Amino acid sequence: MTSAPPLSAVELGFSYPNGVQVITGWTSTFPAGSMTALTGPSGSGKSTLLYVLGLMQRHQTGDLLLHGRPVAGLSDAERARLRAHQFGFVFQDAALDPTRSVLDNVVETALYRRQSRKAAVSNAHTLLERFGVALRASHRPGEISGGQAQRIALCRALLAQPRIILADEPTGNLDPASRDLVVAALRKQAEQGSCVIIATHDPLVAQACHRHVALDGQQCA
Repeated sequence: MTSAPPLSAVELGFSYPNGVQVITGWTSTFPAGSMTALTGPSGSGKSTLLYVLGLMQRHQTGDLLLHGRPVAGLSDAERARLRAHQFGFVFQDAALDPTRSVLDNVVETALYRRQSRKAAVSNAHTLLERFGVALRASHRPGEISGGQAQRIALCRALLAQPRIILADEPTGNLDPASRDLVVAALRKQAEQGSCVIIATHDPLVAQACHRHVALDGQQCA
């Protein structure tokens, strides 16, 4: 028996309270073990779509399926629990808390999973070392570069080895070497069975993905 894909969208629709329709009748499937590039011009809805796929925004029409089960009827608390346990997020601006250390920013999500802080700290140090930012663990976000912040955000996203990773322009602030490191890490996660979805303008990032989905309605495997 074939298991359901981690994420599926069927005729998905989303509009803002002011009535502006951002996503209309959008359908796609994101298999386990795949890294998918979401592309399209600025304003095409890439970031909004990631927020809908990540259960941070509620779609109004169509179906969003998580491992084959619709999420439309879930409460806010159930959606938050799923985000904490199933998803890893890398936001466009890194979204680090400026009042907390780098290490605390990375292990923050472990609190929502009620994971042991000791284990989370150990895993965080391993990831920070892997991405070349271990020496910044005690610093605050205001004391690090934009590229370092983005690598730290990736550490936070990977901490729990999530089954689904959503990344919004994760290489936008990175030099070529750091970009290649981040892309390779995300691809490795996919090869280990995660579903990775990246919104990107970078053709080199899109080229590194297994699949490419354009928001103008064209899709190729």
